[in-house]
Amino acid sequence: MKIAVMSDTHGNVQLAVNVLKHIGNIDRLIHLGDHYNDALQIANKAGIPVDGVSGNTDLNSEPWADREKTLQLNGIRTFITHGDLYKVKHGIDLLIEKAIFEDAHIALFGHTHFPMKQRIGDILFLNPGCIITNNSNNSFALLNFSNNRIEAKIIFIPSCFQTSTIESK
Repeated sequence: MKIAVMSDTHGNVQLAVNVLKHIGNIDRLIHLGDHYNDALQIANKAGIPVDGVSGNTDLNSEPWADREKTLQLNGIRTFITHGDLYKVKHGIDLLIEKAIFEDAHIALFGHTHFPMKQRIGDILFLNPGCIITNNSNNSFALLNFSNNRIEAKIIFIPSCFQTSTIESK
């Protein structure tokens, strides 16, 4: 199972769609908020299912959307949130506590606009970064589940991306 994880698209739907179509063979999209409606548009245009949560900028436009969820992804308990509720711009201590409380193996969050991949104990913490207009550091993440293994990659998108090569780290 291959899952694309995006956050903070802030209306930049077309770049996100282009990236997903370029990569291909994505089974699901997880969108971590700020512009929750983007998640629905991206998934529709890319033809893949989506799970998402709303972010702090969605409070007026999508007040009905969940702010956090715990999902089972390929049998792996995964907590998803935008991150503002856990003050992730000031560190992930509150998020660590929540992930432990949720008995999660993966915690996905956004909000900071900066990618991060870190394992703390048995929990993988992953922030895919952002996909916003006029940003030279756009990124998203890929989760690949196979043989009871999780591979997580942060993918950086060249600012001039059309159909060019995408660099991974």
